[in-house]
Amino acid sequence: MPTNAPRETATIYQFPVGGRAGLGPRRAPEPTRFADLPVITYGSGWYHDEAIREAAEPRKN
Repeated sequence: MPTNAPRETATIYQFPVGGRAGLGPRRAPEPTRFADLPVITYGSGWYHDEAIREAAEPRKN
């Protein structure tokens, strides 16, 4: 087994001065209008229906 295999070194990058603020001008994000968001429905909430059904049954001790 050769012991003189070439080793790759890491590349070191300098962080921008001032951290993220040093990357450039930042604007405040525009407010989200909920009326503009798409409505997405997943399933029928079967777990909620199941919990209601279980709550209606008498408890067994």
